[in-house]
Amino acid sequence: MHTMHRFAVIGAAAITSMTTADLVIDEANGLILDVTATTGTGSSTAYFVVDFNYTGGDTWAFAYNFDGDATVHDAFTSFGGLGLTYWFDDFGEWGVFASNFAWGEDVGDVDNYWAHSLATPEGSGTVTWSDAMSSVDTTPLTNGLLSGWHNGFNDDYSAIVPTLPLFTVPAPGILAVFGLGVCLQRRRR
Repeated sequence: MHTMHRFAVIGAAAITSMTTADLVIDEANGLILDVTATTGTGSSTAYFVVDFNYTGGDTWAFAYNFDGDATVHDAFTSFGGLGLTYWFDDFGEWGVFASNFAWGEDVGDVDNYWAHSLATPEGSGTVTWSDAMSSVDTTPLTNGLLSGWHNGFNDDYSAIVPTLPLFTVPAPGILAVFGLGVCLQRRRR
């Protein structure tokens, strides 16, 4: 009996951590943003996707926890502690703009510039992006904000939205049935 209870507690904790740690993109299909690393502290979380496809790399997602006022620049500065290299140019009164990123072996092309898009997914499966129209030091973060970065622009200079790194989480009912099967199997032994 104690073993079954222990598995139930561990299973509930695992389900809770999986559903609260990452951004739900499509609730009906269990699609979650695959967050590589998280930094910061606070009750609000903003998400960042850096797409290195232009230079043959992968797309990576990061999360930044914060309280109060914070900007995209604050988050990227914090990501340096995780190993994400963030280069930027400070144009004084015009603001701070990202000039390149690197994560592991993935490095962007500084000559191709980086397009910045913003979205606030609601879990419907559709992510509606808009071009970020301000510098990173003046773009405020909000809880659930998705800041997307792609190395390059469309021909009309509109932002190319990043590819989202996603993974699928089984529905809670499936996890519960699987957990019950494991518990019953252990009890039979």
